[in-house]
Amino acid sequence: MLHREFIVEKTCEKGKVGMIQVDPRTHVILLLLASILSMIVSDQLQVHLMVVAGALYLLCHKLFKQTIHLVLTYIAFMAIASVLPDVMGTLILIFYTFSRVIPMVMIGTALVHSAPSSIMCAFERASVPKPVLIMICILIRFFPVIFLEMKAIRDGIRARGIFPHWYSVMRHPAIAYECFFMPLIVRCLKLSSEIASSAELRGIDCNRSRTSIYPVGFKAVDSVVIGGFALISVAIYWAGGVAWL
Repeated sequence: MLHREFIVEKTCEKGKVGMIQVDPRTHVILLLLASILSMIVSDQLQVHLMVVAGALYLLCHKLFKQTIHLVLTYIAFMAIASVLPDVMGTLILIFYTFSRVIPMVMIGTALVHSAPSSIMCAFERASVPKPVLIMICILIRFFPVIFLEMKAIRDGIRARGIFPHWYSVMRHPAIAYECFFMPLIVRCLKLSSEIASSAELRGIDCNRSRTSIYPVGFKAVDSVVIGGFALISVAIYWAGGVAWL
């Protein structure tokens, strides 16, 4: 567990080199703005522009791999929704809804890749209730670790030669479920208790004010980022009206 915690911390440190450092609360504000914009836009061009804005935001934080994955996921969702027949309206709606969520996922990715200690300090200064703060911090810790566990399970399956070819999973879906998801469920149950114990050991329930080695607080760059994103959101909203005309 300590090894996985060390990997998560080093990943956060490595991602901060050469990137713009904003307060974690700035990510939350941008996430709220993107959520509101996603609810009021109606034209497909506006959704495309939101994805472009989210991709640029991730690139500013040097999250190149995540940017490529999310953009390709958006393209795949839109391609699948466009080729499905009209009789499968429910399935088209599902893929279209998932595609509209991608811009929020992009901003949330930037938040998740922030240092957990800076998130805890920033949210504590924002007077976030302690139970909510503990839940957020454990969730942020959980996702990077669970991805490492998924990779370890996949490597174990390959080492044992259970699925020698890429199409073997499709030929034996029941065995694939048993070999992958069942160990993953067991590891999730164990990881939840391990991460909770680790957070308690780090003093998450301490009543004193928390400090952080990372710079926490609103600075000029936060104002620029929030103001710039607000202007981009207004431009995206008006772009739908121009396209309609």
